[in-house]
Amino acid sequence: MEKIKKFKNILVVKEDREEYDDICFSDKFLSNDNNLNLELEEVDYTGKIMVPGFIDVHTHGGNNYDFTTIKSVNEIKEVLKFYHLHGVTALLPTLLTEHDEVIFKQEALISEASKSEPSIIGIHLEGPFVSKEYKGAQLEECLQNPSIEKCKEFIKHSNGLFKYMTIAPELPGSVETIKFLVSKGIRVSMGHSAATFDDCKKAIEAGATNVTHCMNAMKGLHQHFPSITTAAFYFEDLYNELILDGIHVVPEMVEFIRKIKGNEKVVGITDSLSAAGLPDGDYMLGNTPIYVLNHDCKIKGTDVRAGSTLTMDRAFSNVKSFTHIDDVKAAHITSLNAAKMLGIDDLYGSIKEGKYADFVVMNRNYEIEEVYVHGERVYKK
Repeated sequence: MEKIKKFKNILVVKEDREEYDDICFSDKFLSNDNNLNLELEEVDYTGKIMVPGFIDVHTHGGNNYDFTTIKSVNEIKEVLKFYHLHGVTALLPTLLTEHDEVIFKQEALISEASKSEPSIIGIHLEGPFVSKEYKGAQLEECLQNPSIEKCKEFIKHSNGLFKYMTIAPELPGSVETIKFLVSKGIRVSMGHSAATFDDCKKAIEAGATNVTHCMNAMKGLHQHFPSITTAAFYFEDLYNELILDGIHVVPEMVEFIRKIKGNEKVVGITDSLSAAGLPDGDYMLGNTPIYVLNHDCKIKGTDVRAGSTLTMDRAFSNVKSFTHIDDVKAAHITSLNAAKMLGIDDLYGSIKEGKYADFVVMNRNYEIEEVYVHGERVYKK
């Protein structure tokens, strides 16, 4: 007989409040305990805190694994252990600009892994439709103009797991491509871009809903020449990804952006590299050599920043420290807002009956002790 599990007396971070409650779950979902056909298993969690599982929509890897170069389903399972360790219960493995054949191969591999790993909820393609001027660590030789035909191939090779794409809206073909992607249920984010305000307005009218790692790898603010950064702040409905390491966007600017956008339009991300979780030193981002010093990642031989070593549990703590918000608002930034942006908040993003039992159990020092994905414990300290 299947059991309903009940966590008693736990402090629960809910969508609109934080309160002590008894939380039940069975068969992957948060539920109640009034089903008389199921056995009840109760555990006292006094002194513990339950937070919605973190959702990372922009991450390239960690613990010496990179999704652009990872070689097997077993290796993907290994890197997912690293994500679970840091409270991530859902993620979009993010692929850099690469040769088409590499992207196709990695999409298929990630898709295969997702069949047995519910933490993988989609694929984010951060290219190849991005600007040469603001390419960051993207391979210049593989940059392309947006193409509907190419997107059809991306969809095909991902077996439908391709859910999110970064596009520079000033590139030829961007509007038509954005319209096509949106028609297929794929979210489009504007980034790695020299776009003008008008370029962005056209992209938003075509269906773009987000800005990739806001204020990084894009034309900045200017009082006479409004740009993609202006658009990120100006359009109220646009979500803004923010790398919450305090390096890519300093704490004062994190709070500045949150005040402008409102708490509900900030999506906390890591943009983490294979170096996440590892000491300073030399690493690779895809096929680009990088070096890490004091958690700051740069392309080797340059001052060009390239991703981060951030983890989502640190992002949760950081955003509270940077902005002095409470657990509820912080959980929106690290969980619920991403789910809303992706259109999956009916099942993800908060602790609520009917949603997946994806959550993190912490002690009073906000140290992770247990992590659950779809009701299954995937990590215990």
